[in-house]
Amino acid sequence: MKKENLSRRILPLILLALLLSSCEKEYLVPENELPQWLKDNIQEQKQSIQEHPNGMAAMGAWRRASWNKVYYYEYHNALLSSMPRPISHSGDTLEVWVGDIDTDYYKEKCCVSWVWKGPQYLDIHK
Repeated sequence: MKKENLSRRILPLILLALLLSSCEKEYLVPENELPQWLKDNIQEQKQSIQEHPNGMAAMGAWRRASWNKVYYYEYHNALLSSMPRPISHSGDTLEVWVGDIDTDYYKEKCCVSWVWKGPQYLDIHK
C-alpha cells in the first residue's frame, strides 16, 4: 500500500517535470537562420514588452513561410485589422493586394514555422 501511495505522489511530479522541460522554443526557427533586420525587430519587440507588458507587442508573433524557394516572414497580431505582409529574407515587402490574381502567396506558401511569439500571443489563425 505504501508503494501505491508513493507512485500516486511521484507520477504527478514526473508529469510536471516533463511538461516544464518541453520548452516551446524547440519548435522555433533557429536564430542563426534569421536575417539581421528581423533579429533587430524582435529585440525591439522584447524591449517594448519590458516597458509595457500588456502592450501590443506582447500579443504579436513572427512566422516564417516558404514560397517560390524564398523565405518570407509575417508579423501576426490579433489587434491588427490587416493581413500580415510578407517580408523576404532580404527585407523586401511582397506587395500582395486583395484580389491580386498574379500573386498566389497566401494559397501556395508552405512550411510555416514560428520565429518568435510574444507572451500574450493568441493564435486566431489555427
